Amino acid sequence: MKNKKVSSTLHQFISFWRRNFLYGKQLFITMVAFAVVMGLAGCAKESGNEPGAPMRIESSVIREERENKEDADASDTQMQVSFPENNEGSVEKQTDAQLEEELKNYRQEREDMIQEANGLVEGGSPDEDNYSFDMSGLFYTSRFDTRETTEAYAAARIYVTDILGLKPRTKMVTYMCIDPRVLAIYDDEDKGVAAGYDSSNIFVCEYCNGDGVWQYLILVRDGKSGAWSVIHDGSSYKE
Repeated sequence: MKNKKVSSTLHQFISFWRRNFLYGKQLFITMVAFAVVMGLAGCAKESGNEPGAPMRIESSVIREERENKEDADASDTQMQVSFPENNEGSVEKQTDAQLEEELKNYRQEREDMIQEANGLVEGGSPDEDNYSFDMSGLFYTSRFDTRETTEAYAAARIYVTDILGLKPRTKMVTYMCIDPRVLAIYDDEDKGVAAGYDSSNIFVCEYCNGDGVWQYLILVRDGKSGAWSVIHDGSSYKE
């Protein structure tokens, strides 16, 4: 009887140990597997390959492409603004009517700047920034010294007052020419009415006739020491 009880107790102990051993083995394997998974997740996070990273990279690329496109569009717009063109695709040019209007305004401003005091006449030049016509030819008088220009204006003044018998309503009788179409004579190979004369022996100036119309005088001389004489009175040097 006693042996039978001991055998039963031993059998129960073996069954209990076997069950706990198997459970412990399964628990140990589960813990090891969990540790491996956590380790891999940690490595993936450190390398930046966690879920969501590809989406952020893709968003960054799309944003950069959008910014580059906006910069290119802005550059194209600036290029279009910098080169205004007319319907024929060429840069718009000033018409004769627009030029005449600007010349009129320039002459009026020039007239308003002339002051007379103690028998001396003083004047000035309008601000070129207020006008758009070509003024590069206005420096034509710089090719002559003071004596040459004084003698040229004197000859032109005598022509207007004595030969034509005019008494202009302007403050001065003759003025420096400002019309670029007439000043072109200095660079034009075809000197028109002054054919045969070098640019250094040609002088142009303007005056306002009795009808209020501005006319141009073309003066020439035979050389630096020669006297100036008017050879043409009109609206162009090619008449």
